[in-house]
Amino acid sequence: MTLSNNNQDQQDWTIIQISDTHLMNQEDLEFVHMNPEHSFQSVMQQIRQQYPNVDAIINTGDLAQVPVAETYSRYLSFMQRLGIPFYQIPGNHDNIDIFPFYQNKDEAQAIHFGRWSFVLLNSAVQDRIDGWIKQEQLQQLEVLLAKLQQQFVIVACHHHPFEMRSTWIDQHILKNTENLTDILAKHSNVKAVIFGHVHQDSCHEWQHIQFISTPSTCIQFKPLSEDFALDDEAPGFRVLHLKANGELETQIHRVLTARQQINREISGY
Repeated sequence: MTLSNNNQDQQDWTIIQISDTHLMNQEDLEFVHMNPEHSFQSVMQQIRQQYPNVDAIINTGDLAQVPVAETYSRYLSFMQRLGIPFYQIPGNHDNIDIFPFYQNKDEAQAIHFGRWSFVLLNSAVQDRIDGWIKQEQLQQLEVLLAKLQQQFVIVACHHHPFEMRSTWIDQHILKNTENLTDILAKHSNVKAVIFGHVHQDSCHEWQHIQFISTPSTCIQFKPLSEDFALDDEAPGFRVLHLKANGELETQIHRVLTARQQINREISGY
């Protein structure tokens, strides 16, 4: 549970969440008839233009569609050139054995931004689509939250803890949500849980905690869909404005220049 420190004198913070980049092992390869590399680059360009002073970027998983060393290396090289602190957690499409974890893959990680802390959890299970947070990480989360009682906390994982009311994606939900929420319910300073996986914008409140998803930087899933279906919404990202008084303001930005022609007739990916 190695903790990283940032400028503790700063009052307000701007954190950007990206998710489900689904990068290929080569820049020119397509994924469901669109290029995820081009889409990702367009999203990142808008982030840099619109939020030049962003404090950190967090990728909530499915970094790779082709989860090999070349994919992760190219992503890391690009992100390092930005000069912005960045962190990532794995999704079900990632290879946990070679994923570039912030620290040890079996540990919950806390990152501090003044009065705010993010706790990064790994909900990915190798060779499974649905999610599960190991008991060891849940215990570490409980210890961290006890230590961070004076902090405002946001928890990040890949899988959605609550149903999206889309039958096909809800098969692949976080399977031990109750274990997670049992811990969160004990701590009134937990402000939000952010996640990816569902390729759409959503916000669900439970016991004064916001459960928030963000669009993918590539394809979007159609909300409230019985079967797998793609949406026409443009790729996007989420901005989290963290206030010193514990207020959290957030909004989604869509990147119209990243919109590409996709194959909406596919039945899965």
